[in-house]
Parts: sequence; C-alpha cells; structure tokens
Amino acid sequence: MAEEGRQPSMTWLFFSPSGRIGRLPFFLSWLFWFFVGGVFLMQMLKNENEDTALALWTLALVVSGVLSTVSIAMLAIKRLHDIGYPGPLALCLFIPVLSPIVFIALCLWPGAKGENDFGGRNNGPRR
Repeated sequence: MAEEGRQPSMTWLFFSPSGRIGRLPFFLSWLFWFFVGGVFLMQMLKNENEDTALALWTLALVVSGVLSTVSIAMLAIKRLHDIGYPGPLALCLFIPVLSPIVFIALCLWPGAKGENDFGGRNNGPRR
C-alpha cells in the first residue's frame, strides 16, 4: 500500500487489489496488456519457422497472458472500488458473454465523488 502523500507505484497499479483507480488509468492499463500480447504474438508469427525462437516467444506469450489476467483482475477490482462496488464482481470479466459489457461499463461509469469505503478519490489505496 502507498503511504499518505506518496504516489502509488506501478506494482500497486497492476498487481494490488486495494484502493481505487479512475476510468483513464483502467483503460490505458488494458491497452498496455493488449499491446504486450500483440507484440509477443507478432514475434511468434515472425519466427514460426525457427523452433527455438518460436518456443521462447510462445513462453513469453504464456507468461504475459498469466500476468495480464492477474493484473486485469486487480485493475477491475480497483475500478469497481472507485464506483463503490465490491471487488468480487470483477469475476464477471471472466464470463465470456458478460465480459465486453462489463468492460465497457467499467470504462464509462464515473467513479464515486469523494472518499468511499475503499479509499479517497484518485490517491491510491487507503491506509
């Protein structure tokens, strides 16, 4: 957790379920993971005839997939905290039919004004 008066770290942003984030950091974080996966997939396709390179890029894609799944869950929990809802609702992102609807809702739904049960507005996790 970040201390009072300190900026939250990138580790907190991507891998901690505590605190709140707004719509823009949520969307930009999704774009980051989408870009990372795209780069690894592009490298896999570029090296499809070289066994060693293909194996390494495939491993990188799998690792980034696991990291991005965990990170997206943490981002969704913080975004739900900003709206005022409990974190376990983030599981809706992993239901195929609901996933696009929940993603769009989290990107568009404005956060609660002021402090709520999950922390202050735009200042990271609560102590």
